[in-house]
Amino acid sequence: MNKTPVSILQEMMVKQGMTPDYELIYDGGGSHVNTFTYQVTCDGLKATGTGRCKKDAKHEAAKAMLTEIAAHRNYPQLPPASNPIDSPSRSPFRSIPVAPKQSNAPFVNAIGELQDLCAENNLQEPQYLLIRDLGPPHARIFTIRCIVSNFTEDGTSTTKKLAKHDAAKKMVERIKGLIIQNGLNEDEDETCTVSSTETDSVNNAKEYYRALTKTTRKINLGIRLSEYHVKWGDSLESAQRNKILEQLSNIIVEEDFSDDITIEVIKETLSKLETILSEVNVIINMKDLAADNNYFMKTIELNTCPILTQIGIGKSSTEATWKALCLMINSVKLILSQ
Repeated sequence: MNKTPVSILQEMMVKQGMTPDYELIYDGGGSHVNTFTYQVTCDGLKATGTGRCKKDAKHEAAKAMLTEIAAHRNYPQLPPASNPIDSPSRSPFRSIPVAPKQSNAPFVNAIGELQDLCAENNLQEPQYLLIRDLGPPHARIFTIRCIVSNFTEDGTSTTKKLAKHDAAKKMVERIKGLIIQNGLNEDEDETCTVSSTETDSVNNAKEYYRALTKTTRKINLGIRLSEYHVKWGDSLESAQRNKILEQLSNIIVEEDFSDDITIEVIKETLSKLETILSEVNVIINMKDLAADNNYFMKTIELNTCPILTQIGIGKSSTEATWKALCLMINSVKLILSQ
């Protein structure tokens, strides 16, 4: 049963330790078409209501007071409904209830869709917080905040459930927009690179690289740099991670460089590491860095997002490469063993 404006106003004032004061200021006038006017006073505000009977006049006064309180306390207002409901008629005859109109738009479970989207992109699970609850009891307005990684979106509605769906829907649109944007940027870069190729061999190499990375496009959706590689390790299945750790433990690496470590040993060790990481679609890149004082610097990178890099420094190119390789193997072991 719906509450009347009188009962709603009464409950609101009782919670604040006061009661509304009703005063009949116009008593019909004695004609055959009587009208009554009530004035209600509470919380320092006054409002009046007029009706064909005392009950209607009192209800109208309470309704006007609720509107006055909402305006005085600056409660937020929701946008008007697209199909406003007409007030019930005062006819003494009982009318046949009208069936509610059904919307043609299909219901979309934005909360479930966001959950799946976060799982697919290795993002943390969404968090929902009630940050605002305003308005009188008969017209509550709730604001729910959805938090995913470093992103926040707010949803507002007359119920907590609808506000939560609104926030989740906005977050889904935002994440999808980032995925599409990153995908377009990558496609544009690839198009420009391919168009600039001059030989078939280079073109074939680029096609091979794209084939390796096409199914594992890595998009950073706001994960903190300090957390990403932990997320990468957690995204692997337990059996796959243990298999990689076992293979890495079979690679003997000593950071102390000796004459026994030759270019052939480095190539063999690097080949083993490339084979192991290829199972999780990770590619190794090596680069030279400028160094002073007759020293050499080598970097080894993994094409994760962000890129995992290790730098080796030595008195020869071979020594610098070996130290960078040892550091990278130990780093991958550390990440996957957490």
